[in-house]
Amino acid sequence: MGKRLSIAIDMDDVLCQTTERLIERFNAHFQQQLSADDLGHMMKKSELPKEMIQFVLGEFNQPGFARKLEVKENAVEVVRALNDQYDVYIATAAMEVPGTFTDKFHWLEDHFPFLDPHYFIFCGNKEVVRADYLIDDTVKQLHQFKGTGILYTAHFNRGLETPFKRVDQWSDVYDHFIKQFDERLTERAKFN
Repeated sequence: MGKRLSIAIDMDDVLCQTTERLIERFNAHFQQQLSADDLGHMMKKSELPKEMIQFVLGEFNQPGFARKLEVKENAVEVVRALNDQYDVYIATAAMEVPGTFTDKFHWLEDHFPFLDPHYFIFCGNKEVVRADYLIDDTVKQLHQFKGTGILYTAHFNRGLETPFKRVDQWSDVYDHFIKQFDERLTERAKFN
């Protein structure tokens, strides 16, 4: 049959609960009660205070921060199933937060030991990623990607109208790529 189909998967707010951890740290530091939905609303309206942006970037770049992130529900099981049928790459925009490289690498080894670390891509712009599909929560990254983009719902992209297929959770990813595998093969044949 030839080369397997390939899927690149973003990390932050796709595989791991980055926003939830940042909100937890922000609330503790500033004695606030913001929710992840509050942050998403503020991001949509470009209302993030400068002090919040600086704090979030500082926290994100702290050694150990990315290593302690929680895995999204069902992500490990679904990525394992994907890895059985597809070439799976992890593509994270780590250039934006360079202090996270080592922690992200070890986090992937800890939670996804079945993935080939040679398929971990630390980049800035996901235009450089060569895969058939990219699952990402950032519309900008999906627009830059050359393959088929899949938008993973996050607090800041809820309600956005985009040209991309949307998945809300990992069970949706399973349905789209595992249950509908034959449809993915048909899609590939159309583009080749």
